[in-house]
Amino acid sequence: MKSRTVGRIGRDQRVGTRVQIKHSMSLFELILVGVGGIIGAGYFLGSGQPIRMAGPAVLLAFAIGGAITAQTVGALNTLALDHPSPGAFKTYADAYLGKFTGYMQGWTYYITSILTIASEAVASAVFARLWLPGVPVWMLAAAFALIVLAINAFGVQNFGLVESVMSVVKIAALVGFIVTITIVLFGAHPATMGRMISGPSASLFPNGFTGLAQSMLIVIFCFAGIGVFGTAAIELKEPKHLDRGGIAVVTILTGLYILSIAALLLTLPYRTVSTTASPFVQALMAAHLHTLASILNAVILIASFSVMAGSVFSANQILVSLGRYREAPAFVKRTFGKRAVAYGALAFTTVGVAICIALSYVLPSTVYTFLISASSFLTFFNWFIMLLTLLAWKRKNKDKPISKLAFGQPVGTYVTMALIVVMAGYALVEKSQRLGFFACLGIAAVIAIAYLFVRKHVHSPEA
Repeated sequence: MKSRTVGRIGRDQRVGTRVQIKHSMSLFELILVGVGGIIGAGYFLGSGQPIRMAGPAVLLAFAIGGAITAQTVGALNTLALDHPSPGAFKTYADAYLGKFTGYMQGWTYYITSILTIASEAVASAVFARLWLPGVPVWMLAAAFALIVLAINAFGVQNFGLVESVMSVVKIAALVGFIVTITIVLFGAHPATMGRMISGPSASLFPNGFTGLAQSMLIVIFCFAGIGVFGTAAIELKEPKHLDRGGIAVVTILTGLYILSIAALLLTLPYRTVSTTASPFVQALMAAHLHTLASILNAVILIASFSVMAGSVFSANQILVSLGRYREAPAFVKRTFGKRAVAYGALAFTTVGVAICIALSYVLPSTVYTFLISASSFLTFFNWFIMLLTLLAWKRKNKDKPISKLAFGQPVGTYVTMALIVVMAGYALVEKSQRLGFFACLGIAAVIAIAYLFVRKHVHSPEA
């Protein structure tokens, strides 16, 4: 059913709740919001770790990451087209897997968003220290996070436009990097060609399958921002084009990641790639393109603001949904002002981000690895539940179509879920990633225990 004023009205199949949805986003904006919500400082800084772990095989790791992302987005698109809901992941899990699973899904996704905001803020601080070497990381990270939170306090009615502009900047930066390195390799310095598989090992898999599997935790982190795509998808003007947008987002992301890292590996031996500074800036410096390196550093800073803004937007939507179900403090769903900004949710998010950034003061040398590892383990959990939700939905809707991104059903979903379990297990082999895993176990335990106190009050969401 359509309306000229509010667009389609979705229905939660379990609770029968009517949800009014305003369709104001074009397909092009959705694609750019999807790309913009994923490419951030985490990729520009964090990609150094999987490169060192897997060597040139990291290209295969990103291809696998793209396939897993496609399956997950396909699950989201399938459910969103059937019954769109502002609560997205939490609502679907709640409807098909039960209240407890929906509760866990909502809170773990929210906490993942908080960790993403904090990790992007810390990464931004690392890049900013190129110009402000004397300022502590925690202080810069806090300043950047406060700026993004303050922007969100004025409302997000132009969220699609802002993300679209920032996405264009980030895509242009990666394309520019690929083109520049290509010109350098084939033009001024042709002797550097072939460095990707040269050296003592001369192997695409210098660290074997284990190195490839261990790298996947950080690779998945580079794709983890699909949450923004999922929560923004319900605002699409033409919902029937949702799958087209998902295909475009996954294709653009995977292609940019693989091509840019290939260009990087053709410039620097994988063993020399930095894990504490941006390997892309490092590559430009190695090619004696210092001005371009400084420009890219500035672009990465912009990229991090884009991802942080998207994560705050997405996190607050999920938190408000939890509040409507009485699975979060009542004040988080309250809105104020003409722009109906959820200031309660924003205040709650601010406290969460502050706690995470405080770790950069206590653990300055390891905080970034901890944040992205913890975020990635929670992402594994979230994606596994999304895929499980699709299987549960299909059992009740055997005749309804499934997104083209969720290819090879149901085998494709089962294989993807198995890969997630295997990758999470291999990540534990890497000592630096174990702390994030144990932190996730602790978070999950706290969330589960809290459910014992809120389950009696859980009810259908308010209209």
